[in-house]
Amino acid sequence: MKNKGMQISAFRLGAIAVMAIGLASASLTSVSADSTPTFGTKCTTEGASTGTSTTSLICQKGDNGALKWARVRISSNRQTPVPALHANSGTIEFHHWRAEDKAVFADIIAKFEAANPGTHIVQVIESSNDYTNLAFSQIKGNPKSAIFVTSRGGQFTQFYNGGLLRDLSNERFVKSNVISSALTPGIVDGKVYGVPYQSLFNDPIYNADMFAKNGWSVPKNWTSLLAFCKTVKAAGIIPFAWPAATRGNAGQIMNSFLMNSAPDLATLTSRIAAIDTGKADLTQPWFTDIATKYQQMNTAGCFPSNVTGYNDTVAPADFASGKAAIYPTGTFGMSTVTNLNPAMKGKMKIMSLITVDTKPLYEGITNNTFILHVNAKSSSRDQNIARAFLSFLTTADIAQEYAVGTSQHVSIVNVDYSANIDLLNTSDIMGKKLLLAPRFLFNNVTTVRNPLEDALIAIGGGADITKTLTDTSKTIKQGLGA
Repeated sequence: MKNKGMQISAFRLGAIAVMAIGLASASLTSVSADSTPTFGTKCTTEGASTGTSTTSLICQKGDNGALKWARVRISSNRQTPVPALHANSGTIEFHHWRAEDKAVFADIIAKFEAANPGTHIVQVIESSNDYTNLAFSQIKGNPKSAIFVTSRGGQFTQFYNGGLLRDLSNERFVKSNVISSALTPGIVDGKVYGVPYQSLFNDPIYNADMFAKNGWSVPKNWTSLLAFCKTVKAAGIIPFAWPAATRGNAGQIMNSFLMNSAPDLATLTSRIAAIDTGKADLTQPWFTDIATKYQQMNTAGCFPSNVTGYNDTVAPADFASGKAAIYPTGTFGMSTVTNLNPAMKGKMKIMSLITVDTKPLYEGITNNTFILHVNAKSSSRDQNIARAFLSFLTTADIAQEYAVGTSQHVSIVNVDYSANIDLLNTSDIMGKKLLLAPRFLFNNVTTVRNPLEDALIAIGGGADITKTLTDTSKTIKQGLGA
């Protein structure tokens, strides 16, 4: 945000609520764009933040108990963001799973290559499922893959344990250009091994225009959600275009089911760890309750017919064409929808998927992911190019180009989202109490999380709860060698 207009855009975004990976949360209320706070003046609501620029303010209580607007420490230091590094000549590969971002990255790469003559970046893209299963072995054996991404959790851990992640802790662009709270998923023992580029919200996207025309209210609790499904289905519209046949995105709603399934984060973390290590199975009452709610959604008609065969090609198409009211994946799916139907621009908003009737502990899911890494096994020349390209991606202008072009909120300081109405329309989720996506607390992706998610998908499609959870627990136990 380099000017007043960009600063006001930050006010419109409200506050960011982020969750450290397993310990604490902060929920910040939003600040009205109608009244611009002034550094050092009085304020009324402690914690209220004005945005994500280096000029952002937060209402803090001083030693004398008085509330005043103070600077937000957005990056890990208070210095001005730094420009990109220069790259030496050479060719490297950039491995990732975002095929929908290929054209935007191509434009960004062209700018980088123009600024660094003789340097070339080749995109290597696979589907998210293939990338989850194959990327480690492919990148481990290919030192030319000098820059690559991982997802938060198990895949990051796999690459870290494999020695493929270069320590980026001392890079000035990491300290000055990245929102410090967003770095958490890329940190191990206090050292930064990756830069999470996307600041996602893994919450359902809904067709606000459709809701308004039909007089529908966004469900606020579990009972109203089931009633909503019945109403929408009766109108001949798919309530939730849930892509159950595509595990990667089908699993996104599990975050919402997990977020209010325990009395506090510590309990939830310990429960997930117990399943992940084989100390507990899926037949526990708390997990059976989650499975029962998947079944209840199926019974209420929330999902399309034959949902277990409904994939993430059909789901966004149905949502984009008006056949479905909700696309329950996250903000990252908006670009796919608008590419399918440009008329959907400005019509999408984000909602909380609340699975309780009591006051929820959390109101939504956030996730800092698409973690960018420099390959520690690449040659020093190729690592130099990768570092330079990563620093280029963390400059505000380039991060803004990526954000606006892909409809992705990002983790970079001073990015203005005003050119993308869908990013602005979904930014209100930032003012809610959010949980860092608990789905990624499962480290054993292949042996635990995948079969667990397959079980929930099957139950969401009508499978018997007891048999499915019992059989899947046996499969997990075998996979863990227990």
